[in-house]
Amino acid sequence: MKVVTRSQMRAVETSAQEELGIPSIIMMENAAIKTLAHCLDYLKDKPGAKALIIAGPGANGGDGLALARHLSLSGVDTSVKFVGDISTVRGDALLNLEIARKLGISIETTQKSDNITDVPYDIQSCDLIVDALFGTGLSRKVEGSFEYIIDMVNTYAKHVISIDIPSGINADTGQVLGIAVKADLTVTMAYPKIGLLLHPGAAYAGRIAVADISVPESLLATAEPQASIFTDIEIPGLLPKRKERSNKGSFGRIYGFAGSAAMPGAASLSASAAYKAGAGYVCACVIPQTAPILHSTLREAVTRILPEKGGSFCRKSLDAISDELAKASVVYIGPGLGRSPLLTEFVFDVITSVKCPIVIDADALNAITENVDILRMIVPPCIITPHPGEMSRLTGLPVEDILDDTINVATEFAREYEVITLLKDARTIVASPTGHAYINTTGSSALAKAGTGDVLTGVVASFIAQGLDVYTAGMLAAYVHGKAGELAAAELSNYGVLATDVLRYIPKVLDGFAKMDASESQGSRLRLNEVMLF
Repeated sequence: MKVVTRSQMRAVETSAQEELGIPSIIMMENAAIKTLAHCLDYLKDKPGAKALIIAGPGANGGDGLALARHLSLSGVDTSVKFVGDISTVRGDALLNLEIARKLGISIETTQKSDNITDVPYDIQSCDLIVDALFGTGLSRKVEGSFEYIIDMVNTYAKHVISIDIPSGINADTGQVLGIAVKADLTVTMAYPKIGLLLHPGAAYAGRIAVADISVPESLLATAEPQASIFTDIEIPGLLPKRKERSNKGSFGRIYGFAGSAAMPGAASLSASAAYKAGAGYVCACVIPQTAPILHSTLREAVTRILPEKGGSFCRKSLDAISDELAKASVVYIGPGLGRSPLLTEFVFDVITSVKCPIVIDADALNAITENVDILRMIVPPCIITPHPGEMSRLTGLPVEDILDDTINVATEFAREYEVITLLKDARTIVASPTGHAYINTTGSSALAKAGTGDVLTGVVASFIAQGLDVYTAGMLAAYVHGKAGELAAAELSNYGVLATDVLRYIPKVLDGFAKMDASESQGSRLRLNEVMLF
């Protein structure tokens, strides 16, 4: 599913008006009707319920005013608290304001100096608060009466539905512009907005419903969106196909360089994950100190015990395996390797000599920070999988700056060095050198454990070995890995999940998607004629 910036959404709406003659008032009415369905669904078991619309002077406020009419006509005790200068309301919003007034709907204006003392009671006395204050156009810090009303909503509201985006969230970055509404549900129109999906905005959105407001999907091409997400609907069609008549060679040959005396488990975790995600043959290339742990934890692994020096891979390590690497479908390198000058030399030799796709993670990325331009010398398709700290060392940017702009940092790095960049975060970004980016929406804090990154590396390599292109493999691996973490957390809590638990759930996730009938997957994600993302 494509996701958009505010300017891209504006371009879609403009095309709808200019090319198809769909007036903006129709889109506003559709937005109100779609939000109405969610409001009534929430209020259905609350006889005599009261709803309060918090409206601002722009188009988002117009959506709220139209919604007030529909709620009132549906029998809900509805009132409007208008924040700002009501005399500035124009266009479609003004039309809906005038209709609401004629219907006798209570509309009270709230400025910084008047009617403020009643706000806490007004909010607390209502069953439902609808946030129609700012919408996606906000780009400056929230101040004055707007700041006050948002604080009161967050303090006293029982249940909040935001129209399009929680007020106070930057629609392009997810940043909080001083203060923002904490919604229980956000009904976003036509397409998800990037700011709903990236943190911290994602933490304010609650559940997200993507509402169809009758804007043809063909118009999206004119806006050229470059970001996307997956829902469960898309996953069955992306999985590597497994033919009945096959053998281990049918599902790829993976060679992995991982583990060290200090972190021997990384070799086992990454190789196990590759197998669990469907790879047919995994060769774990390890040093002697790592081999006993690998043999005791993964009996299926084919091992190549390579020469080492000082407890590290070295140039002789590659010499001992280089001929066999010609058979590889994919190579991964990095989990648990440690750091040393010899290792840096080894990493450079491996990544510049292999002829198949390569996955670079963890300590291999730390080695690359010695000379990031080495990435320009990689010939086959390559994917790197840094966490924010590793990305900081690769780019020289502070971690805080990376976390504030993950999608652009990952995309710019991918373009500059022509490598797929999987930037791990609460919302992992997978960026392509073409400028396209995927935002992963699965996973939880359960995955914030040592070893889970090694598991992800193995899953990425497995999907590449089974025939997926590197970009798709990275996206699918992030989604499946996150789902496995969610299932493990459902059993063990976000506190108790280990990397080995994530391993255990990867086959269950894949099997569930493989068995999912197309009609079932559609039905599992549709509610009120809309796509529910979470």
